[in-house]
Amino acid sequence: MTSSPLSDAAHGGPQTVERAVLRDGSVIHIRPIEPGDKELLQRGLERLGAESRYRRFLAPVKRLDRHQLAYFTEVDHADHEALLAVDPDHGDPVGVARYVRLPDQPGTAEVAMAVVDDWQGHGVATLLLHELVGRARSAHVTRFRAMCLADNRQAIEVLESLGDATIVHPDSGLAELTIALPADGSRGAAQTALRHAAAGSLQVHDGPQPSRPGGGNG
Repeated sequence: MTSSPLSDAAHGGPQTVERAVLRDGSVIHIRPIEPGDKELLQRGLERLGAESRYRRFLAPVKRLDRHQLAYFTEVDHADHEALLAVDPDHGDPVGVARYVRLPDQPGTAEVAMAVVDDWQGHGVATLLLHELVGRARSAHVTRFRAMCLADNRQAIEVLESLGDATIVHPDSGLAELTIALPADGSRGAAQTALRHAAAGSLQVHDGPQPSRPGGGNG
């Protein structure tokens, strides 16, 4: 990937945009999410199919309300980091990855990711996730925690490839993973992760969030 500053008035000033070429030759831009991305995030949700939405939120979410949009976009990029992938040709959202530091466990953060249906299988998820790991380590996060459906093997395998992982099943339908992040933000198994992500996107449950209908945290 290559990086370059992008001046964008809608987001309050210069940003660092990374240009990534996927295995099929497609190009995406990856950058930190900003408050001005609320409409873009809503558009991304609309491009997720019903199954992808359920895997992401563990609930049949149809739209994000203004409180959710604020939570997802107004981040401090330290305790809460989020990266956005965009199709540079059309300006459409492609995927989002985020971590949220746990207040009572400052070295641990909840991690979540989603990729829109028509970009799944291109390796977008892994590119976002490995970029997120580097940023997490820079913020002194040493562990990721994720909750996903127990039958979501693609998510579990990609997460396990990031570092030493443990998995428990709080109930019959869910899997909770804790992953120790490598000190250098990378791992020898990164290529394995790329192969897993190329087969499908990573969809995992998000971390602590404000109250919302249904009481879910996704």
